[in-house]
Amino acid sequence: MIEKADSKMETNLVAGLDEVGLGSLAGPLTIAVIVFPLDMVPVEGVNDSKKLTRNKRELLAPTLIEAATFIQLGWASNEMIDQHGVAYAWQHAAQLALRGLPDVVELMVDGTRRVDYFEGNQNTYVKGDARFWQIGAASIVAKVARDLTMYELSKSWPGYCWDKNAGYGSKAHYQELKRVGLSPFHRRSFPKKLLEAECPA
Repeated sequence: MIEKADSKMETNLVAGLDEVGLGSLAGPLTIAVIVFPLDMVPVEGVNDSKKLTRNKRELLAPTLIEAATFIQLGWASNEMIDQHGVAYAWQHAAQLALRGLPDVVELMVDGTRRVDYFEGNQNTYVKGDARFWQIGAASIVAKVARDLTMYELSKSWPGYCWDKNAGYGSKAHYQELKRVGLSPFHRRSFPKKLLEAECPA
């Protein structure tokens, strides 16, 4: 159990928040929140998860989890995205990821979207996952967790190559879509992307 500070002014913790899977054709949206002491020395090698190899992300994730004061994931399924839209699903996943968050000096959010109903100090940062290592850490943990989920799903739906493309629109993914159509894990609210897009070169 993480003990909260008596007040937000007394805490020395800062939280990073980032999402993965926002524009994916299949699978969930995943958000990670990770908390570190404000004066902690940055973990070496942390960067925007998209700029790191899979091997590097998988090596860094356990180190980040071990070093964190608090860490939690929030998920929004493809069904939720289809029913309520991406913006609603993002807020849902963010609220789940913030459950039990200790008092922090700042919640640092990647991008421009703020978390609704969060009462603490919150700031958004465009390309924050490359600018602030705490947000980069959240992006790495979210990416590794979601990739593992897509790897497990690929065992039942191997033709889409989700173990390699994580549900994004790779050539193999589009080819399988044209061959067999949609799986239960595809986002049907993305019909143009799913059914009309040309296969990448």
